[in-house]
Amino acid sequence: MRWRHVVAILVGCLIGAVIAAVVFGSDSPPAPKQAGPTAAQQLADEQAADRHDRDVARAVTAMQRAAIRGDRVALARAQSNLERLAETDPTPAKRSTASDPFQRAIEEFAFKRAPLFVLQVRTTDGSHRITAGVDRSAFCLMTPVARQAAVRGAYDPLDRRLRTDGVGNLRFVVVALTQREPTAKQELAIAASGTVRLTARGRRC
Repeated sequence: MRWRHVVAILVGCLIGAVIAAVVFGSDSPPAPKQAGPTAAQQLADEQAADRHDRDVARAVTAMQRAAIRGDRVALARAQSNLERLAETDPTPAKRSTASDPFQRAIEEFAFKRAPLFVLQVRTTDGSHRITAGVDRSAFCLMTPVARQAAVRGAYDPLDRRLRTDGVGNLRFVVVALTQREPTAKQELAIAASGTVRLTARGRRC
């Protein structure tokens, strides 16, 4: 009789504990919910991106002015600043969702980066031609050997990427930056089929 009495007491305690847990819940605090960015944080991010864009614009202007003056030291400083700004961009680079590999490459193209510091890109419908606009004064301030090396430095990674994706006929043309449709006379260098050459204009500038 004594053991049955003890068992009954234990069972009663267990049932009471279960009922208390259901009714009153656990003493542990609920797990915190993952909160999205606040309006203040979004505003701060937008302001940081705007400041970065203004800094990039100033660095491009400094590069162009230094090139016009023929000041290689100031030009190198401005281009180094552009590289630093590219590496500290507060806006993450977005991956293209385009199904076409050529279009993806265009949308993910890195502007204002060494060695060529491309400022503008145009494409031609129905072809795999890219026309890259550069600051003519900055380009021509380099030696012919350095110009050709800069073009190759921009062309080779792009050509390898496209060939991996099945596009083997990239034509990469470097021209002096223009707001109009560039003409053949403005071409400074041409890269295609794995070779890079300066045009007559690109050699003598």
